[in-house]
Amino acid sequence: MNNTTSPRTARPRRKRFLVAAATALVMVGGGAVGYTLVAREDKPDCTRLLSDTALQRALGDAYREDMDCGTFGTAIRDAATGSTPRAHTLAQARAMQAALGAVGDDIEQGQEPSIAPDLRAPLATALADYTQDTYEILSGVNGEYTHREDSAPWQDGKIIRMSVHPDDLVNVLRAVSQDPAAYADLRAAHVRECSTRLAMVPTQATGPAYSEPARGCAAGLGHYDGIADDIPKSQAEPWRSDVLRRLKNTADSPPPYEVNRSQHIEGSWQQAVAEQIDANQTLFLTNDSSRIVDIWATARGEGIDSKKVNDLQATVASDADSSSVATEEALRCTRTTECG
Repeated sequence: MNNTTSPRTARPRRKRFLVAAATALVMVGGGAVGYTLVAREDKPDCTRLLSDTALQRALGDAYREDMDCGTFGTAIRDAATGSTPRAHTLAQARAMQAALGAVGDDIEQGQEPSIAPDLRAPLATALADYTQDTYEILSGVNGEYTHREDSAPWQDGKIIRMSVHPDDLVNVLRAVSQDPAAYADLRAAHVRECSTRLAMVPTQATGPAYSEPARGCAAGLGHYDGIADDIPKSQAEPWRSDVLRRLKNTADSPPPYEVNRSQHIEGSWQQAVAEQIDANQTLFLTNDSSRIVDIWATARGEGIDSKKVNDLQATVASDADSSSVATEEALRCTRTTECG
């Protein structure tokens, strides 16, 4: 069945915290299964989501009015992803966009970033397949993504791209992250995208060409930091333990930088987290942006105590902190009518 889903109708937002935070960065340029649940007391269902007409059109023949949440989530995942990781058709990207918009609307109506437990795993799997897009949305500095928040997915050369409102994305990420394995997989997917971009920085790069990939990485990580901070204190330590367990169990030995630059950065980060971070640490993963810069600079043969590297570490730490604060405000806004 051909998918001709139209872009979702733009609707008023209570406040655009994430856009405001992103513009302050002053930068240049454009399958997880078997999750352990740390659920809240409430059990949101899929009633409103099943009635979303844009999502119904996106699912096409896979849609059934009487689907349970697990079957519904699987249909969303299958409609949004294909056999080749991170490669999508326009129809698949429209399905992902429709799902994020529908879930974002549902969360906003319920005033709580929570979704049915059976939706978390399939949505997290789908989101991890769109990390090229979520990286851009969370960093907030690629004008093409900002301008197309209410537009249909588009083709950019050989790549299909998709954008949504940043606050929708953060709310959905928070909702699926109630499941610690989902959070671990999504954070690792973001670092994988960071590593790919850092690996492409030329040896003699200076200025924005040198700093922009690290700053975009940090901006995204800050949103994940804010999500981790939003886990209720009574659940935080077991949730963090499960996040770390997932990262440790999925870690591979990093190859030498000369063999595969991106896999070296990603693998070294995951190995360092598994070896150095404890669930009861106050900072938990909040210094990941500086940790990744340290791994990257060391692999490039740069002095990690040099002014160039130290300045970058300070900048990325600030970027991550700004994004964390923005996520805290966005989630607060979701839960209250006082945001205007």
